[in-house]
Amino acid sequence: MAFKLKEGVRWWALKTRANFERTVQDQLTSKSLEAFLPTYRAWSRRTDRKKVITLPLFSGYLFVHTDLTVFEHRVAVLRTRGLAKIIGGPEGPEPVSDREIDNIKLLCSSDRMLEPWARIEVGKPVRIMSGGLAGVTGVVVDVVGKGKRIVCNVELLGRAVAAELKADEVEPLDGLNLRGDSSPAKR
Repeated sequence: MAFKLKEGVRWWALKTRANFERTVQDQLTSKSLEAFLPTYRAWSRRTDRKKVITLPLFSGYLFVHTDLTVFEHRVAVLRTRGLAKIIGGPEGPEPVSDREIDNIKLLCSSDRMLEPWARIEVGKPVRIMSGGLAGVTGVVVDVVGKGKRIVCNVELLGRAVAAELKADEVEPLDGLNLRGDSSPAKR
């Protein structure tokens, strides 16, 4: 099936293999293509000290600025070691708007400490990742205090229990039901 690519130099989102973001970025820049890997600074605990390290803001993703309708550019991108795919839909790769890239660049260039944030919304199923309730699934009831704390209903023994959690203690269950198996949730 042939895809109709949008013409002109545009930003494209690339999915990489696990931990290959910097490798893909280096390869693209060595091919004279403009690559953008958004990063954030985080504290890393060492045995003897704490250290600030730089991590990809969107784990497994980066952006390239090129014209994919030019055969040589498209082949140069697709032959990059560690690249999984160019992000798009059923109609083929979809470009990312310049405004979104500018916003991400502005955030990354600020002196503020950033952190990746999962898209957790009221009514969505989540799994608790740490603490005494690790492994338990529930539904988000409320997001409190500028999105920093989540109240989650957890069904135990047919009864609902509300637990207040930090955002980094839960992960969204995309397409999973609350029993935790991989079959899609009935809608």
